[in-house]
Amino acid sequence: MSVLLTGATGFIGQAVLTALVAAGYRVTALVDDQDDADQVRAAGADPFMASEEDTRTVSELALESDGVIHTATSREDDADFIAAVTPGLLTSDKPFVYTSSLWTYGSGLDLTEESPSAPPPAVAWMDETARRLLADDSEGMRVVVVAPGIVYGHGQGIPRRFVDDLDRSGPRPVLPSIGDGSQHWATVHVDDLADLYVRIIGAESHSNDVFIAVSEADETVAELASAAASAAGATVRAESAEETAERLGAALAGVLLLDQHARADRARDRLGWRTTRPALRDELRAGYLDVPGDPLLGSPA
Repeated sequence: MSVLLTGATGFIGQAVLTALVAAGYRVTALVDDQDDADQVRAAGADPFMASEEDTRTVSELALESDGVIHTATSREDDADFIAAVTPGLLTSDKPFVYTSSLWTYGSGLDLTEESPSAPPPAVAWMDETARRLLADDSEGMRVVVVAPGIVYGHGQGIPRRFVDDLDRSGPRPVLPSIGDGSQHWATVHVDDLADLYVRIIGAESHSNDVFIAVSEADETVAELASAAASAAGATVRAESAEETAERLGAALAGVLLLDQHARADRARDRLGWRTTRPALRDELRAGYLDVPGDPLLGSPA
């Protein structure tokens, strides 16, 4: 089977590419330049150097594939890309897997796929795109939306801030928390997430669906910051929401201050998906960036 993949050199897409190749799929990866082409070729994929807005070529690639996985979601480019792949998926029952975010549900400590959306401004566009796709009654095109929590692993992703934001100017390093740290983060390891994409592509289904992708960990930002600080011999300095917004910007602060815990029962029950990688707290306590020989290191999202 063959899959058309976007974002194959990004944090999530690279893990998905690795998992697809390991599962025996032939992957065609859309790339922007020769360096990216060389990278995905080395990972076992066939690069296709064309812009995602090239309707003719992308539509043909979608038609030739057995499904499309879109990890390079973008406020600027999604509409063009979706318009490009749709003709190749109509009347085919091929899955179009769209990457959204748990953030689109807003704060909540018992979030499921049935929870109402309440996206902060930074991800409102993503929620609108996913809703539009799921509401599309185009014959034969199956839409699957993946809504991951905060993705971590291999020293990359948003949790890297627990390392990069260390203030080493004083006698002892200080790690600024994100807000007061009382909020929960729903998280998922990038390799567990990649396994979910593979299961979705391989599933036999004729209906649109949404899958939340999170681990069972119930971690507060204070606990995560403490784990990262212990690895660096640092102390944690709590911030007000206003201080965090000033330091990180209002858009990023608006999602990182969400208080979220979610269940991935649908993915577990329907696809047999399980999370098996270490919890984020454990990875932070171990240093996070110190992963010798990690194949994903050096390719930040």
